[in-house]
Amino acid sequence: MGSQLEVGVVAGAHGLRGAVRIRLYDPNSDALTIGRWVELVRGESSLGRFEVRSAAPVPGDTGRVRVELAGVGDRDAAEMLRGAAVKIEREALTALAPDEFYVADTIGRRVIDGAGRELGTVVGVTSNGAQDLLEIRFRDRRGRAQTWLLPVLPVYIRDVDTTGVRVELPDGMLPEELIGPDDAP
Repeated sequence: MGSQLEVGVVAGAHGLRGAVRIRLYDPNSDALTIGRWVELVRGESSLGRFEVRSAAPVPGDTGRVRVELAGVGDRDAAEMLRGAAVKIEREALTALAPDEFYVADTIGRRVIDGAGRELGTVVGVTSNGAQDLLEIRFRDRRGRAQTWLLPVLPVYIRDVDTTGVRVELPDGMLPEELIGPDDAP
């Protein structure tokens, strides 16, 4: 797991003086604090490192933060940052307990059940308002890409490491296309 953690994305400009709206992947995150440095990245290209000058929740818009970044002085400059990933150095964040993981670390990892069967790859994280959900993409029997959602709950996710996301799922949780002959009732 790299030295940086992606904590959100620039959703657009906020006002005329260069502030940006950032959608945090974890609405309760305190990652964007005054004085913290963030790197904005689009694709493989860094748009630069910026110091957070101010950060405040956007009223009525859970998980969005209005942020002023040093060096971004007007709306046009802020608009140029739209869609950029917001990354923070891991060592700047609160240390995790041994049984904790950053949800962002699951993106790109294979999902594997207790039998060692691959159930797809995590391609994103979303929320239903009550909990985070992993978006898992797999190929159906016809070779078409399909997606299923897995709640980010300890009862389902047993471990996250560099080899994948290990899960333990109850009957009925998997899409029909992923149910093998051994899983049939």
